Amino acid sequence: MKKRIILTLTFVSVAGWLIAQGNFVVPEVTPEQKQEVLYNHVIAYSTTGISFAKSQGVTPADYGKFIGKNFIPFWDPAGGLNAFANGMMFILAGMHPDNGLQIVKQSDKMIVFQLKNVDMPFRQGPQYGVTLQEFLDFSSSLISVLAKHMNVSFSDEMTSDGWYKVTLKSK
Repeated sequence: MKKRIILTLTFVSVAGWLIAQGNFVVPEVTPEQKQEVLYNHVIAYSTTGISFAKSQGVTPADYGKFIGKNFIPFWDPAGGLNAFANGMMFILAGMHPDNGLQIVKQSDKMIVFQLKNVDMPFRQGPQYGVTLQEFLDFSSSLISVLAKHMNVSFSDEMTSDGWYKVTLKSK
């Protein structure tokens, strides 16, 4: 009797497993979905990294400096303000959904641009134990390291109406 029950259960399990094995299909993903997936991964990787750094006694700002130092090889300081500003705007415009990126002011020696919805992932509260301010501290430190490498001064702020405003100037 035990053998019969074990054989029946095994057969049912194997049969269920075999039936569940269908053909896999490559998903069709729209450009908007691709952008959303990328954005969600960037936020998840950033915030879990910040969370881990905090668990090790490293501040979000210091973790941002660490990441910035690792990104330096991808930035050629000979490009100066032009390359840095265009590179930063390209990254932010391409990654961040519905950001309304706009140039506020510019000259040969400086640019001010802003984008909205930087706070979007944090509107429901901290993500992976990371607050919006900690995320901004991380981001500011990372960008500061790159700006210094590019011989550019950098400042940023969150405005009262929800815009993330960046000022870059040639040194």
